[in-house]
Amino acid sequence: MKKVFYFGCVFYFFIGTIHVFFGSLTPYLLSSYDKGPGELSSLIFFQFIGFLTGVLLSPILVRKKGYGAVLTMGLLLMIGSLLLGLLVPGWSTLVLAGFFLGSGAGSLETTAGAYVISMANSAKRISIMEVFFGLGALLFPLVILLTVNEQTWHYVFLFQVGALTFFLMLWLTFMNKLPSGQMTAPSNGVRKPSLLVDRNNRIIVVIMICFAFFYAGIETNFANFLPSIMLEKGGDNWGLFAVSTFWTAIVIGRTVIARKADKLHPLRFLKLSAALMILLLVVFALTTHIAAQLLLIFFIGLCAAGMFPIALTASALMIENAIDEATSYFIAAASLGGACLSFLIGFSLEWAGAASAVFVFAFLAVLLFAAAIQMKRATKKETVLPQQSALKADR
Repeated sequence: MKKVFYFGCVFYFFIGTIHVFFGSLTPYLLSSYDKGPGELSSLIFFQFIGFLTGVLLSPILVRKKGYGAVLTMGLLLMIGSLLLGLLVPGWSTLVLAGFFLGSGAGSLETTAGAYVISMANSAKRISIMEVFFGLGALLFPLVILLTVNEQTWHYVFLFQVGALTFFLMLWLTFMNKLPSGQMTAPSNGVRKPSLLVDRNNRIIVVIMICFAFFYAGIETNFANFLPSIMLEKGGDNWGLFAVSTFWTAIVIGRTVIARKADKLHPLRFLKLSAALMILLLVVFALTTHIAAQLLLIFFIGLCAAGMFPIALTASALMIENAIDEATSYFIAAASLGGACLSFLIGFSLEWAGAASAVFVFAFLAVLLFAAAIQMKRATKKETVLPQQSALKADR
């Protein structure tokens, strides 16, 4: 189990790099293809639609093929999509490559996350994996900033292909040494109804889907649009540094959360984080000094750091009879939020400037806070109803 967990950390590291892949290459993509923020929204949209597709198909594929096979297919799909974007020029091809790249990343995140949660049954390990996700998202733009220019940005695709191929070889070697049946398909017992038609869990599931939708709309798009936002706010050369600042805060925050995850009250934590994020985003929208902006970006990242792993683990463990499905719905909602809300943010940035785009993020944080409150109420309701049923049965 420990070795599988270590591989899971590397899976999440690569997923982190994929989440900021196109955002980090924004200046080169827009200039090379002569596109604007609206077209960038289309690219990010299709990447997250692909991510959504991979997330939703993963539980079905896991039941038929097993965890190990799905993880292998996800790696192969990512490698193939990057080669497509590298070898076949054109914006339409790049959008198509983004779709398949997202599909591979989505299948990896859902499958690895569900497997670790089902085995460890703890928020600590998924939080550690999310730390590696943050490290990938942090280091990738730094590497781009330090090594890439207008003439060499194409080689980023080739470098990523090489790294993923090397890891695929290690993964296949590890899989061949595993005891038979360790990562095969889960046992097929009595088929349970979908969580969305299960009256006992429906309210909690819907609220958690909304929470994931709004959270990803903030986290993924904030990172992807930061270079454009900083450019609009006068920080011409600070875009990628701002992205790295954001993900540095994510990594630090998730490292601390990983040590305390099992001791935290999840719903109180989510409400407090969302409330602080609203305040920080409003101040960031009104701030013009670069140093102050970077400091605020850091604290926004700290607020966002623990929300996804804590909410993901809470959603899966509240519905213990369907961890794979709950994890899939949660991550699917996150990918859909990242896709759909990218258009809203991209158009607000293009038509009304950076401040309006940041205010959109603040509004999403308000919705996040409201979802956390409703999640707490729904949880209380679900615990009260069984108690009332037990009292009636005793009478």
